[in-house]
Amino acid sequence: MISVAVGEETPPTPEAAPHIAVVGAGLAGLAAAIAVVDAGMQVTLYERAPRLGGATWSFQRNGRWFDNGQHVFMRCCSEYKTFLERLGVSHQVVQQPRLKVPVMRPGRPTAHIARISAPAPLHMAGSLLCYRPLSVGERMRAIRTALALRRLNLEDHSLDQQSFGSWLSARGESEGAIAGLWDLICLPTVNLRAHEASLALAAKVFRTGLLDAPDGADLGWTKVPLAVLHGEAAAAHITGCGGNVQMSAQVAAIGEGPCLTVGGEEVAVDAVILAVSHEVVDELLPSNTLPQQKALTNLGISPIFNVHFVFDRTVMDVPFTAVLDSPVQFVFDRSEAAAWKRPYNSEQVVAVSQSAAFGEIGDSPSELIERYYLGLVDLFPKVAEAEVLDAVVTREHGATFAGRPNTARLRPESATAMNGLFLAGAWTATGWPATMEGAVRSGNVAAQLAVQYCRRGEAHQSPKVESLRRERARA
Repeated sequence: MISVAVGEETPPTPEAAPHIAVVGAGLAGLAAAIAVVDAGMQVTLYERAPRLGGATWSFQRNGRWFDNGQHVFMRCCSEYKTFLERLGVSHQVVQQPRLKVPVMRPGRPTAHIARISAPAPLHMAGSLLCYRPLSVGERMRAIRTALALRRLNLEDHSLDQQSFGSWLSARGESEGAIAGLWDLICLPTVNLRAHEASLALAAKVFRTGLLDAPDGADLGWTKVPLAVLHGEAAAAHITGCGGNVQMSAQVAAIGEGPCLTVGGEEVAVDAVILAVSHEVVDELLPSNTLPQQKALTNLGISPIFNVHFVFDRTVMDVPFTAVLDSPVQFVFDRSEAAAWKRPYNSEQVVAVSQSAAFGEIGDSPSELIERYYLGLVDLFPKVAEAEVLDAVVTREHGATFAGRPNTARLRPESATAMNGLFLAGAWTATGWPATMEGAVRSGNVAAQLAVQYCRRGEAHQSPKVESLRRERARA
């Protein structure tokens, strides 16, 4: 990973430094661009949308801020947290001192998934033994299954050839236990239920987050709009270091050289980091630039939607909760972020977050608002007494790639067959599911390779780049 120590001043990038283009300004592209400027290179960041942040964006409505989705991270997300530190925004997130996840069921006492101060994996044993949504026998079996997960070799490629659900079933986990425990972690992290998710990706989450270190799963979330935390902070850092950020800039193609076609003109650069969705990669590159290039679309997509409610009073007294026996999956109190830079009042902004929402993503906003309002009434009686001041639905049809079995072989490495072209994105071969951590890791790897490529002098040996530069100089 390339980085500069927090607080260290980075001098303006000299004009003679190699020029690296980053195409796509999601988290992977932002991380790559920051690593490039921190390494002393020139960078131009191209984003076709009028905003930065990719799938982590925000908007204002009636004076309030709303995020498109609820993006939570874990303490084990080391490179994402370093990314926030480099941007100087670590104070704008909150991290649990110790994992504690409320699990609500309508009309039933709240259960918890929590850790104690003990070495892994004992730190979770007490929580599992007391976990009411499972029977006593299911709890004992869950502990044995967790120990079996801990023994899996994450480097074993065969793990990607079966689903997490089939592996759980083979170990005697009931359908009720899978839905009541294992899906609570698998669904928001892999964006698929256990029976659809790759065992390799689920095992990565459970091992890295919950089983290998006692504090790995302590949760964190933003106190400000995601647009402020990621996009605005990253743009300020990049431009402050002499980089260039171009929004509403459509890159139509990437060719040998490497060079970009932007707005009908060819732009010569020393290296390119392509950080766009896997769905559009083939449209931008010459054929056979990547192995299985046309098969990238087989990674599929998994949707997420959120229903945001503004109530005239406080209706929930926890920052978030998981939910069982309800159409609701997760609920978050987003009042603090919604009130960014304006007086905080007694209203409460509540977001219902639904992952892997294949069956509902096409429903109308009115249907979703009614359905999830009733779901909230079942969970929080105060909802029925409160006035709904506003309600809005946000959708990400292609929120993540679908991490099903046999998808690891489709995820390419960062280096490509084209000199000077490198890939970034949570869909590349990070070993992680499509998370913020995976995206940032991919951007760091791509930046490291691109900087090394330029420092070896290979970029300046390209006849195509030199020709385009001469033509541009003459013009």
